[in-house]
Amino acid sequence: MQREFDFIVVGGGSAGCALAARLSEDSSSTVLLIEAGPDVNPWQVRMPLAVDSLLTSTTYNWAYESEIEAGLGGRVMAHPRGRVMGGSSAINGMVYTRGNPQDYDEWRDNHGCAGWGYADVLPYFMRMESAKGGDDRYRGRNGPLRVTRPEPKNPLNVAFLEAGRALGYPVSDDSNGPQHEGFAVAEQTIVNGQRNSSAAAFLNPAVRARPNLTISAKTLVEKIVFEGRRAVGVKCQTPGGTKVFRSHREIVLSAGGVGSPHILKLSGIGPADELQKHGIAVVHDAKGVGANLQDHLDLPIQYMCKQPVSLRRSTEWPRKAFVGINWFLFKSGVAASNQFEVTAYVRSRAGIPKPNLKFEFFPLSISHSNFKPYPQEAFQIHCTVETSYARGALRLRSADPADRPILQFNYLSDDRDMQTFREGIALVRELVASRPFDAFRGAEIEPGEALKSKQALDEWIRLRATTAFHISSTCAMGRSGDPNAVVSPELKVHGVEGIRVADASIMPVVVTSNLNATAMMIGERAVDFCLGRPQLSPSNEPYWVNPNWQTSQR
Repeated sequence: MQREFDFIVVGGGSAGCALAARLSEDSSSTVLLIEAGPDVNPWQVRMPLAVDSLLTSTTYNWAYESEIEAGLGGRVMAHPRGRVMGGSSAINGMVYTRGNPQDYDEWRDNHGCAGWGYADVLPYFMRMESAKGGDDRYRGRNGPLRVTRPEPKNPLNVAFLEAGRALGYPVSDDSNGPQHEGFAVAEQTIVNGQRNSSAAAFLNPAVRARPNLTISAKTLVEKIVFEGRRAVGVKCQTPGGTKVFRSHREIVLSAGGVGSPHILKLSGIGPADELQKHGIAVVHDAKGVGANLQDHLDLPIQYMCKQPVSLRRSTEWPRKAFVGINWFLFKSGVAASNQFEVTAYVRSRAGIPKPNLKFEFFPLSISHSNFKPYPQEAFQIHCTVETSYARGALRLRSADPADRPILQFNYLSDDRDMQTFREGIALVRELVASRPFDAFRGAEIEPGEALKSKQALDEWIRLRATTAFHISSTCAMGRSGDPNAVVSPELKVHGVEGIRVADASIMPVVVTSNLNATAMMIGERAVDFCLGRPQLSPSNEPYWVNPNWQTSQR
Protein backbone atom coordinates (compact mmCIF):
# COMPACT_ATOMS: atom_id res chain seq x y z
CA MET A 1 0.00 0.00 0.00
CA GLN A 2 1.22 3.48 -0.80
CA ARG A 3 2.07 5.68 2.18
CA GLU A 4 1.26 9.19 0.91
CA PHE A 5 -2.11 10.66 -0.07
CA ASP A 6 -3.71 14.03 -0.68
CA PHE A 7 -6.56 13.36 1.74
CA ILE A 8 -6.85 10.92 4.62
CA VAL A 9 -10.34 10.22 5.99
CA VAL A 10 -10.34 8.57 9.42
CA GLY A 11 -13.51 6.56 9.99
CA GLY A 12 -15.61 4.65 7.46
CA GLY A 13 -18.95 5.53 9.04
CA SER A 14 -21.95 7.59 8.01
CA ALA A 15 -19.99 10.75 7.20
CA GLY A 16 -16.68 9.11 6.29
CA CYS A 17 -18.03 6.91 3.50
CA ALA A 18 -19.83 9.86 1.92
CA LEU A 19 -16.74 12.02 2.25
CA ALA A 20 -14.26 9.51 0.81
CA ALA A 21 -16.55 8.65 -2.09
CA ARG A 22 -17.12 12.27 -3.03
CA LEU A 23 -13.47 13.31 -2.59
CA SER A 24 -12.38 10.52 -4.91
CA GLU A 25 -14.67 11.86 -7.65
CA ASP A 26 -11.83 14.34 -8.20
CA SER A 27 -9.46 12.10 -10.14
CA SER A 28 -6.54 14.44 -9.43
CA SER A 29 -6.77 13.75 -5.68
CA THR A 30 -5.63 10.58 -3.93
CA VAL A 31 -7.77 9.51 -0.97
CA LEU A 32 -7.17 7.05 1.86
CA LEU A 33 -10.18 5.84 3.89
CA ILE A 34 -9.27 4.24 7.23
CA GLU A 35 -11.74 2.05 9.14
CA ALA A 36 -10.99 0.30 12.44
CA GLY A 37 -13.42 -2.54 11.75
CA PRO A 38 -13.62 -5.04 8.90
CA ASP A 39 -14.73 -4.15 5.39
CA VAL A 40 -17.58 -6.64 5.18
CA ASN A 41 -21.33 -6.65 4.61
CA PRO A 42 -22.63 -9.89 6.22
CA TRP A 43 -26.25 -10.98 6.33
CA GLN A 44 -26.62 -9.77 9.92
CA VAL A 45 -25.90 -6.25 8.70
CA ARG A 46 -28.02 -6.54 5.56
CA MET A 47 -31.16 -7.99 7.24
CA PRO A 48 -33.11 -5.04 8.70
CA LEU A 49 -34.75 -6.98 11.55
CA ALA A 50 -31.41 -8.40 12.72
CA VAL A 51 -30.55 -5.03 14.26
CA ASP A 52 -31.00 -6.28 17.85
CA SER A 53 -28.24 -8.85 17.42
CA LEU A 54 -25.89 -6.13 16.16
CA LEU A 55 -26.56 -3.89 19.14
CA THR A 56 -25.64 -6.59 21.62
CA SER A 57 -22.75 -8.11 19.66
CA THR A 58 -19.09 -7.11 19.78
CA THR A 59 -18.24 -8.42 16.31
CA TYR A 60 -19.13 -5.21 14.49
CA ASN A 61 -19.62 -3.01 17.52
CA TRP A 62 -17.30 -0.97 19.74
CA ALA A 63 -19.66 -1.80 22.64
CA TYR A 64 -18.84 1.28 24.70
CA GLU A 65 -20.28 1.77 28.18
CA SER A 66 -21.00 4.88 30.17
CA GLU A 67 -19.77 5.46 33.68
CA ILE A 68 -22.27 4.98 36.51
CA GLU A 69 -25.11 7.44 35.87
CA ALA A 70 -26.63 8.86 39.06
CA GLY A 71 -29.65 10.17 37.14
CA LEU A 72 -30.44 6.63 36.00
CA GLY A 73 -30.42 5.15 39.47
CA GLY A 74 -26.74 4.21 39.37
CA ARG A 75 -27.01 2.22 36.16
CA VAL A 76 -24.28 1.86 33.51
CA MET A 77 -25.58 2.46 29.98
CA ALA A 78 -24.43 0.32 27.05
CA HIS A 79 -23.51 2.40 23.99
CA PRO A 80 -23.13 0.37 20.81
CA ARG A 81 -21.26 2.12 17.96
CA GLY A 82 -20.46 0.59 14.60
CA ARG A 83 -16.99 -0.93 14.12
CA VAL A 84 -17.35 -2.05 10.52
CA MET A 85 -17.38 -0.36 7.14
CA GLY A 86 -20.47 1.84 7.29
CA GLY A 87 -19.92 2.59 10.98
CA SER A 88 -23.07 3.05 13.02
CA SER A 89 -25.15 3.20 9.82
CA ALA A 90 -24.38 -0.54 9.58
CA ILE A 91 -25.88 -1.35 12.98
CA ASN A 92 -28.51 1.36 13.53
CA GLY A 93 -32.30 1.27 13.23
CA MET A 94 -32.27 2.51 9.60
CA VAL A 95 -34.57 5.46 10.35
CA TYR A 96 -34.02 8.30 7.88
CA THR A 97 -34.88 11.69 9.33
CA ARG A 98 -33.17 15.03 8.82
CA GLY A 99 -34.31 16.79 11.97
CA ASN A 100 -36.29 19.99 12.29
CA PRO A 101 -35.39 22.91 9.99
CA GLN A 102 -35.25 25.15 13.06
CA ASP A 103 -32.33 23.05 14.39
CA TYR A 104 -30.05 24.38 11.70
CA ASP A 105 -31.21 27.97 11.98
CA GLU A 106 -30.42 27.73 15.70
CA TRP A 107 -26.92 26.45 14.89
CA ARG A 108 -26.43 29.52 12.72
CA ASP A 109 -28.07 32.12 14.95
CA ASN A 110 -27.27 30.90 18.46
CA HIS A 111 -23.96 29.06 18.13
CA GLY A 112 -21.89 31.01 15.63
CA CYS A 113 -22.21 28.45 12.82
CA ALA A 114 -22.39 30.84 9.88
CA GLY A 115 -23.58 29.15 6.70
CA TRP A 116 -25.27 26.23 8.49
CA GLY A 117 -28.88 27.45 8.45
CA TYR A 118 -31.63 25.32 6.96
CA ALA A 119 -31.37 27.18 3.66
CA ASP A 120 -27.67 26.23 3.52
CA VAL A 121 -27.95 22.53 4.42
CA LEU A 122 -31.09 21.68 2.43
CA PRO A 123 -29.24 21.58 -0.93
CA TYR A 124 -26.76 19.08 0.55
CA PHE A 125 -29.48 16.79 1.86
CA MET A 126 -30.96 16.91 -1.62
CA ARG A 127 -27.63 16.28 -3.37
CA MET A 128 -26.94 13.12 -1.40
CA GLU A 129 -30.37 11.46 -1.53
CA SER A 130 -32.58 9.70 -4.02
CA ALA A 131 -36.04 9.75 -2.48
CA LYS A 132 -39.46 8.75 -3.70
CA GLY A 133 -42.39 10.97 -2.91
CA GLY A 134 -42.35 14.41 -1.38
CA ASP A 135 -41.92 17.79 -3.00
CA ASP A 136 -39.14 18.26 -5.56
CA ARG A 137 -38.24 21.57 -3.91
CA TYR A 138 -37.19 19.70 -0.76
CA ARG A 139 -36.25 16.17 -1.85
CA GLY A 140 -33.34 14.88 -3.89
CA ARG A 141 -33.90 12.45 -6.77
CA ASN A 142 -30.44 11.59 -8.13
CA GLY A 143 -28.12 11.13 -5.13
CA PRO A 144 -26.29 7.94 -4.16
CA LEU A 145 -28.35 7.40 -0.98
CA ARG A 146 -31.66 5.74 -1.78
CA VAL A 147 -34.39 6.51 0.75
CA THR A 148 -37.59 4.49 0.86
CA ARG A 149 -40.99 5.01 2.42
CA PRO A 150 -42.83 1.94 3.76
CA GLU A 151 -46.53 1.31 3.35
CA PRO A 152 -47.69 0.64 6.92
CA LYS A 153 -50.23 -2.16 6.65
CA ASN A 154 -50.23 -3.50 10.18
CA PRO A 155 -53.53 -2.40 11.76
CA LEU A 156 -51.64 -1.15 14.83
CA ASN A 157 -49.58 1.22 12.69
CA VAL A 158 -52.76 2.45 11.04
CA ALA A 159 -54.36 2.99 14.45
CA PHE A 160 -51.36 5.05 15.57
CA LEU A 161 -51.67 7.43 12.61
CA GLU A 162 -55.45 7.64 12.96
CA ALA A 163 -55.15 8.36 16.68
CA GLY A 164 -52.88 11.31 16.01
CA ARG A 165 -55.31 12.71 13.50
CA ALA A 166 -58.29 12.13 15.81
CA LEU A 167 -56.61 14.02 18.64
CA GLY A 168 -55.97 17.05 16.48
CA TYR A 169 -52.23 16.68 15.91
CA PRO A 170 -50.73 17.93 12.65
CA VAL A 171 -50.24 15.24 10.02
CA SER A 172 -47.27 15.50 7.67
CA ASP A 173 -47.08 13.95 4.23
CA ASP A 174 -43.27 14.19 4.45
CA SER A 175 -41.53 14.80 7.77
CA ASN A 176 -38.27 15.25 5.81
CA GLY A 177 -39.86 17.98 3.72
CA PRO A 178 -41.13 21.35 4.88
CA GLN A 179 -43.25 19.98 7.77
CA HIS A 180 -41.31 18.04 10.38
CA GLU A 181 -43.89 18.34 13.15
CA GLY A 182 -46.75 15.87 13.27
CA PHE A 183 -47.67 12.24 12.66
CA ALA A 184 -46.12 10.63 9.59
CA VAL A 185 -44.83 7.53 7.87
CA ALA A 186 -41.18 7.00 8.84
CA GLU A 187 -38.71 6.85 5.96
CA GLN A 188 -35.99 4.19 5.96
CA THR A 189 -32.52 3.51 4.62
CA ILE A 190 -33.75 0.13 3.42
CA VAL A 191 -33.67 -0.80 -0.26
CA ASN A 192 -35.11 -4.00 -1.74
CA GLY A 193 -35.44 -5.48 1.73
CA GLN A 194 -31.82 -4.81 2.72
CA ARG A 195 -30.05 -2.21 4.88
CA ASN A 196 -28.69 0.66 2.82
CA SER A 197 -25.78 1.75 5.02
CA SER A 198 -23.52 4.62 4.03
CA ALA A 199 -21.00 2.03 2.84
CA ALA A 200 -23.60 0.37 0.61
CA ALA A 201 -24.87 3.71 -0.68
CA PHE A 202 -21.63 5.60 -1.30
CA LEU A 203 -18.96 2.91 -1.73
CA ASN A 204 -20.52 0.94 -4.55
CA PRO A 205 -18.27 -1.30 -6.71
CA ALA A 206 -17.60 1.47 -9.25
CA VAL A 207 -16.43 3.83 -6.50
CA ARG A 208 -14.24 1.15 -4.93
CA ALA A 209 -12.61 0.52 -8.32
CA ARG A 210 -11.31 4.08 -8.58
CA PRO A 211 -7.50 3.99 -8.72
CA ASN A 212 -7.24 7.12 -6.56
CA LEU A 213 -9.23 5.61 -3.62
CA THR A 214 -7.51 3.32 -1.13
CA ILE A 215 -9.39 1.62 1.72
CA SER A 216 -7.52 0.37 4.78
CA ALA A 217 -9.80 -1.71 7.03
CA LYS A 218 -8.99 -3.26 10.43
CA THR A 219 -6.75 -0.25 10.99
CA LEU A 220 -6.72 1.47 14.39
CA VAL A 221 -5.55 5.08 14.43
CA GLU A 222 -3.13 5.73 17.28
CA LYS A 223 -2.77 9.47 16.72
CA ILE A 224 -2.50 12.31 14.24
CA VAL A 225 1.10 13.23 13.48
CA PHE A 226 1.94 16.94 13.67
CA GLU A 227 4.89 18.96 12.44
CA GLY A 228 4.63 22.08 14.52
CA ARG A 229 0.94 22.94 14.42
CA ARG A 230 0.22 21.29 11.09
CA ALA A 231 -1.25 17.80 10.80
CA VAL A 232 0.82 15.85 8.28
CA GLY A 233 0.02 12.20 8.88
CA VAL A 234 -1.72 9.43 10.76
CA LYS A 235 0.02 6.76 12.83
CA CYS A 236 -1.94 3.50 12.68
CA GLN A 237 -1.95 -0.12 13.76
CA THR A 238 -2.64 -2.06 10.55
CA PRO A 239 -2.84 -5.80 9.90
CA GLY A 240 0.68 -5.43 8.52
CA GLY A 241 2.06 -3.62 11.55
CA THR A 242 2.43 -0.01 12.66
CA LYS A 243 2.48 2.46 9.77
CA VAL A 244 2.41 6.21 9.24
CA PHE A 245 0.37 7.52 6.31
CA ARG A 246 1.17 11.06 5.24
CA SER A 247 -1.25 13.65 3.91
CA HIS A 248 -0.26 16.33 1.41
CA ARG A 249 -3.44 18.34 1.81
CA GLU A 250 -5.75 17.47 4.71
CA ILE A 251 -6.76 14.89 7.27
CA VAL A 252 -10.46 14.61 8.08
CA LEU A 253 -11.64 12.92 11.27
CA SER A 254 -14.97 11.18 10.71
CA ALA A 255 -14.70 8.75 13.60
CA GLY A 256 -17.94 9.83 15.29
CA GLY A 257 -19.00 11.33 18.59
CA VAL A 258 -16.65 9.06 20.54
CA GLY A 259 -13.82 8.38 18.09
CA SER A 260 -13.08 11.88 16.84
CA PRO A 261 -12.55 13.60 20.22
CA HIS A 262 -10.69 10.53 21.48
CA ILE A 263 -8.21 10.69 18.58
CA LEU A 264 -7.80 14.45 18.96
CA LYS A 265 -6.89 14.05 22.62
CA LEU A 266 -4.49 11.20 21.91
CA SER A 267 -2.87 13.51 19.34
CA GLY A 268 -2.35 16.41 21.74
CA ILE A 269 -5.44 18.50 21.04
CA GLY A 270 -7.62 18.88 24.12
CA PRO A 271 -7.60 20.28 27.65
CA ALA A 272 -3.93 20.72 28.53
CA ASP A 273 -4.24 19.51 32.13
CA GLU A 274 -5.98 16.29 31.04
CA LEU A 275 -3.39 15.57 28.33
CA GLN A 276 -0.46 16.23 30.65
CA LYS A 277 -1.98 13.93 33.27
CA HIS A 278 -1.62 11.09 30.76
CA GLY A 279 1.82 12.12 29.49
CA ILE A 280 0.60 13.41 26.13
CA ALA A 281 2.49 16.38 24.64
CA VAL A 282 0.15 19.33 24.15
CA VAL A 283 -0.14 20.55 20.57
CA HIS A 284 -3.11 22.83 21.26
CA ASP A 285 -4.93 23.50 24.52
CA ALA A 286 -8.58 23.08 23.51
CA LYS A 287 -10.93 22.62 26.46
CA GLY A 288 -13.95 22.00 24.17
CA VAL A 289 -12.64 18.65 22.89
CA GLY A 290 -14.75 15.94 24.52
CA ALA A 291 -16.98 18.46 26.30
CA ASN A 292 -20.64 19.13 25.45
CA LEU A 293 -21.41 15.39 25.19
CA GLN A 294 -25.07 14.88 24.27
CA ASP A 295 -27.46 12.01 23.64
CA HIS A 296 -31.20 11.34 23.42
CA LEU A 297 -32.94 9.26 26.09
CA ASP A 298 -35.79 6.94 25.19
CA LEU A 299 -38.65 5.26 27.10
CA PRO A 300 -40.69 2.34 25.70
CA ILE A 301 -44.28 2.58 26.98
CA GLN A 302 -45.93 -0.82 26.63
CA TYR A 303 -49.46 -2.19 26.29
CA MET A 304 -51.14 -5.55 25.94
CA CYS A 305 -52.99 -6.00 22.66
CA LYS A 306 -56.47 -7.54 22.49
CA GLN A 307 -56.10 -8.88 18.95
CA PRO A 308 -53.44 -11.14 17.37
CA VAL A 309 -52.01 -8.43 15.12
CA SER A 310 -48.62 -7.75 16.73
CA LEU A 311 -45.35 -9.31 15.56
CA ARG A 312 -45.32 -11.80 18.43
CA ARG A 313 -46.00 -14.88 16.34
CA SER A 314 -43.19 -13.91 13.94
CA THR A 315 -40.73 -14.21 16.83
CA GLU A 316 -41.78 -17.78 17.73
CA TRP A 317 -41.21 -21.12 16.07
CA PRO A 318 -42.18 -22.29 13.52
CA ARG A 319 -43.18 -18.92 12.05
CA LYS A 320 -39.80 -17.44 12.98
CA ALA A 321 -38.15 -19.92 10.60
CA PHE A 322 -40.45 -18.90 7.75
CA VAL A 323 -39.65 -15.23 8.40
CA GLY A 324 -35.95 -15.97 7.97
CA ILE A 325 -36.44 -18.15 4.91
CA ASN A 326 -38.61 -15.50 3.27
CA TRP A 327 -35.92 -12.90 3.75
CA PHE A 328 -33.01 -15.09 2.63
CA LEU A 329 -34.83 -16.24 -0.51
CA PHE A 330 -36.84 -13.18 -1.48
CA LYS A 331 -35.62 -10.26 0.71
CA SER A 332 -39.22 -9.66 1.74
CA GLY A 333 -41.59 -10.09 4.65
CA VAL A 334 -41.33 -9.07 8.29
CA ALA A 335 -37.50 -9.20 8.36
CA ALA A 336 -37.24 -6.80 5.41
CA SER A 337 -38.37 -3.83 7.53
CA ASN A 338 -37.06 -2.22 10.70
CA GLN A 339 -40.74 -2.26 11.80
CA PHE A 340 -40.49 1.38 12.90
CA GLU A 341 -42.80 2.43 10.09
CA VAL A 342 -44.80 5.25 11.70
CA THR A 343 -43.65 8.12 13.86
CA ALA A 344 -44.64 11.45 15.34
CA TYR A 345 -42.71 14.57 16.23
CA VAL A 346 -44.70 16.57 18.77
CA ARG A 347 -44.37 19.42 21.23
CA SER A 348 -45.02 18.39 24.82
CA ARG A 349 -46.67 21.69 25.76
CA ALA A 350 -47.57 25.11 24.41
CA GLY A 351 -44.85 27.73 24.15
CA ILE A 352 -42.28 25.47 22.46
CA PRO A 353 -41.65 26.40 18.81
CA LYS A 354 -40.45 22.97 17.60
CA PRO A 355 -40.99 19.33 18.60
CA ASN A 356 -39.19 18.18 21.73
CA LEU A 357 -40.60 14.64 21.69
CA LYS A 358 -40.54 11.81 19.21
CA PHE A 359 -42.97 8.90 19.31
CA GLU A 360 -42.04 5.74 17.40
CA PHE A 361 -44.53 2.89 17.20
CA PHE A 362 -43.31 -0.70 17.38
CA PRO A 363 -45.87 -3.53 16.92
CA LEU A 364 -44.20 -5.73 19.55
CA SER A 365 -43.17 -5.36 23.20
CA ILE A 366 -39.79 -6.34 24.59
CA SER A 367 -39.40 -7.37 28.24
CA HIS A 368 -37.03 -5.24 30.31
CA SER A 369 -36.07 -8.27 32.41
CA ASN A 370 -34.65 -10.47 29.64
CA PHE A 371 -34.87 -8.32 26.45
CA LYS A 372 -37.05 -10.92 24.77
CA PRO A 373 -40.50 -10.36 23.28
CA TYR A 374 -43.41 -10.82 25.66
CA PRO A 375 -45.14 -14.17 25.08
CA GLN A 376 -48.46 -12.33 24.79
CA GLU A 377 -49.75 -9.97 22.11
CA ALA A 378 -48.40 -6.50 22.94
CA PHE A 379 -47.05 -3.29 21.43
CA GLN A 380 -44.94 -0.34 22.56
CA ILE A 381 -44.52 3.33 21.78
CA HIS A 382 -41.03 4.75 22.16
CA CYS A 383 -41.07 8.19 23.76
CA THR A 384 -37.79 10.01 23.07
CA VAL A 385 -36.79 13.38 24.50
CA GLU A 386 -35.36 15.18 21.48
CA THR A 387 -34.14 18.40 23.11
CA SER A 388 -32.03 17.16 26.01
CA TYR A 389 -30.54 19.71 28.38
CA ALA A 390 -28.09 17.31 30.06
CA ARG A 391 -24.44 17.77 29.15
CA GLY A 392 -21.65 15.32 29.76
CA ALA A 393 -18.02 14.81 28.80
CA LEU A 394 -15.65 12.33 27.17
CA ARG A 395 -12.30 11.97 28.96
CA LEU A 396 -9.21 9.87 28.45
CA ARG A 397 -8.86 6.71 30.49
CA SER A 398 -5.21 6.43 29.46
CA ALA A 399 -2.86 7.29 26.60
CA ASP A 400 -3.35 3.82 25.11
CA PRO A 401 -5.35 4.14 21.83
CA ALA A 402 -6.95 0.75 22.51
CA ASP A 403 -8.22 1.83 25.92
CA ARG A 404 -11.85 2.97 25.79
CA PRO A 405 -12.46 6.59 26.82
CA ILE A 406 -14.54 7.57 29.85
CA LEU A 407 -18.12 8.52 28.89
CA GLN A 408 -20.10 10.47 31.49
CA PHE A 409 -23.45 11.71 30.15
CA ASN A 410 -25.07 13.07 33.34
CA TYR A 411 -28.44 11.84 32.13
CA LEU A 412 -31.51 13.49 33.71
CA SER A 413 -29.33 15.89 35.68
CA ASP A 414 -31.54 18.72 34.40
CA ASP A 415 -35.16 18.48 35.57
CA ARG A 416 -36.36 19.95 32.25
CA ASP A 417 -35.60 16.57 30.67
CA MET A 418 -37.56 14.79 33.38
CA GLN A 419 -40.46 17.19 32.89
CA THR A 420 -40.53 16.42 29.17
CA PHE A 421 -40.64 12.69 29.91
CA ARG A 422 -43.55 13.17 32.33
CA GLU A 423 -45.43 15.14 29.69
CA GLY A 424 -44.57 12.54 27.06
CA ILE A 425 -45.97 9.68 29.14
CA ALA A 426 -49.22 11.59 29.60
CA LEU A 427 -49.46 12.24 25.86
CA VAL A 428 -48.83 8.58 24.99
CA ARG A 429 -51.50 7.49 27.44
CA GLU A 430 -53.93 9.93 25.87
CA LEU A 431 -53.03 8.63 22.42
CA VAL A 432 -53.60 4.96 23.29
CA ALA A 433 -56.83 5.84 25.13
CA SER A 434 -58.28 7.38 21.94
CA ARG A 435 -60.97 5.74 19.81
CA PRO A 436 -58.69 4.29 17.04
CA PHE A 437 -57.03 2.04 19.63
CA ASP A 438 -60.29 0.77 21.14
CA ALA A 439 -60.13 -2.52 19.26
CA PHE A 440 -56.53 -3.22 20.32
CA ARG A 441 -55.87 -1.55 23.67
CA GLY A 442 -55.21 -3.89 26.56
CA ALA A 443 -53.70 -3.26 29.98
CA GLU A 444 -50.77 -0.91 30.32
CA ILE A 445 -47.71 -3.07 31.03
CA GLU A 446 -45.10 -0.36 31.65
CA PRO A 447 -45.17 1.95 33.51
CA GLY A 448 -48.57 0.56 34.52
CA GLU A 449 -51.83 2.36 35.14
CA ALA A 450 -51.15 2.56 38.90
CA LEU A 451 -48.12 4.80 38.38
CA LYS A 452 -49.54 8.30 38.30
CA SER A 453 -47.82 10.41 40.93
CA LYS A 454 -44.84 12.56 40.06
CA GLN A 455 -42.60 10.64 42.46
CA ALA A 456 -43.63 7.22 41.15
CA LEU A 457 -43.21 8.25 37.52
CA ASP A 458 -39.81 9.83 38.19
CA GLU A 459 -38.58 6.63 39.84
CA TRP A 460 -39.81 4.56 36.89
CA ILE A 461 -38.22 6.92 34.37
CA ARG A 462 -34.84 6.66 36.09
CA LEU A 463 -35.18 2.87 36.15
CA ARG A 464 -36.31 2.39 32.54
CA ALA A 465 -34.88 5.24 30.42
CA THR A 466 -32.34 4.03 27.89
CA THR A 467 -30.20 5.53 25.17
CA ALA A 468 -31.51 6.22 21.67
CA PHE A 469 -27.89 5.73 20.45
CA HIS A 470 -27.37 9.37 19.44
CA ILE A 471 -23.93 10.35 20.80
CA SER A 472 -22.96 13.78 19.49
CA SER A 473 -21.53 17.27 19.96
CA THR A 474 -18.10 16.43 21.43
CA CYS A 475 -16.19 18.52 18.84
CA ALA A 476 -18.70 21.34 18.66
CA MET A 477 -18.68 23.77 15.77
CA GLY A 478 -18.53 27.49 16.53
CA ARG A 479 -16.88 30.78 15.80
CA SER A 480 -13.18 31.46 16.33
CA GLY A 481 -12.56 32.79 19.82
CA ASP A 482 -15.29 30.71 21.41
CA PRO A 483 -13.34 28.65 23.99
CA ASN A 484 -15.87 25.83 23.77
CA ALA A 485 -15.80 25.55 19.97
CA VAL A 486 -13.53 22.87 18.50
CA VAL A 487 -14.08 23.41 14.77
CA SER A 488 -14.93 26.38 12.57
CA PRO A 489 -17.99 26.57 10.31
CA GLU A 490 -15.65 25.22 7.59
CA LEU A 491 -14.99 22.28 9.96
CA LYS A 492 -11.32 23.18 10.46
CA VAL A 493 -9.99 22.39 13.92
CA HIS A 494 -9.30 25.69 15.69
CA GLY A 495 -5.68 26.39 16.57
CA VAL A 496 -4.00 23.96 14.16
CA GLU A 497 -3.74 23.40 10.41
CA GLY A 498 -4.37 20.58 7.99
CA ILE A 499 -7.16 18.85 9.89
CA ARG A 500 -10.96 18.98 9.91
CA VAL A 501 -13.69 17.05 11.70
CA ALA A 502 -16.80 15.95 9.79
CA ASP A 503 -19.30 13.79 11.66
CA ALA A 504 -22.01 14.03 14.35
CA SER A 505 -19.46 15.30 16.88
CA ILE A 506 -19.48 18.79 15.28
CA MET A 507 -23.14 19.46 16.12
CA PRO A 508 -23.22 22.33 18.65
CA VAL A 509 -26.60 20.99 19.77
CA VAL A 510 -27.94 17.58 18.80
CA VAL A 511 -30.67 17.68 16.15
CA THR A 512 -34.24 16.79 17.12
CA SER A 513 -34.15 13.42 15.39
CA ASN A 514 -31.95 10.42 14.67
CA LEU A 515 -28.43 11.40 13.60
CA ASN A 516 -27.65 9.27 10.54
CA ALA A 517 -29.07 11.58 7.87
CA THR A 518 -27.44 14.68 9.35
CA ALA A 519 -24.08 12.93 9.72
CA MET A 520 -24.11 11.94 6.05
CA MET A 521 -25.06 15.50 5.09
CA ILE A 522 -22.09 16.81 7.10
CA GLY A 523 -19.79 14.45 5.19
CA GLU A 524 -21.37 15.49 1.91
CA ARG A 525 -20.84 19.16 2.70
CA ALA A 526 -17.27 18.71 3.96
CA VAL A 527 -16.23 17.64 0.45
CA ASP A 528 -16.73 21.13 -0.92
CA PHE A 529 -14.76 22.62 1.98
CA CYS A 530 -11.86 20.22 1.41
CA LEU A 531 -11.73 20.75 -2.34
CA GLY A 532 -12.16 24.52 -2.07
CA ARG A 533 -15.31 24.45 -4.19
CA PRO A 534 -18.09 27.04 -3.88
CA GLN A 535 -20.90 25.99 -1.58
CA LEU A 536 -24.21 25.08 -3.18
CA SER A 537 -26.56 28.03 -3.49
CA PRO A 538 -28.85 28.35 -0.45
CA SER A 539 -32.47 27.37 -0.86
CA ASN A 540 -35.20 29.96 -0.44
CA GLU A 541 -37.91 27.41 0.30
CA PRO A 542 -39.93 28.03 3.48
CA TYR A 543 -40.60 25.51 6.22
CA TRP A 544 -43.63 24.95 8.42
CA VAL A 545 -43.85 26.11 12.02
CA ASN A 546 -47.06 25.41 13.88
CA PRO A 547 -48.90 28.76 13.82
CA ASN A 548 -50.40 28.06 17.25
CA TRP A 549 -47.21 26.98 19.02
CA GLN A 550 -47.32 29.80 21.56
CA THR A 551 -50.81 28.93 22.82
CA SER A 552 -51.44 25.29 21.87
CA GLN A 553 -49.68 21.97 22.33
CA ARG A 554 -50.91 20.71 18.97
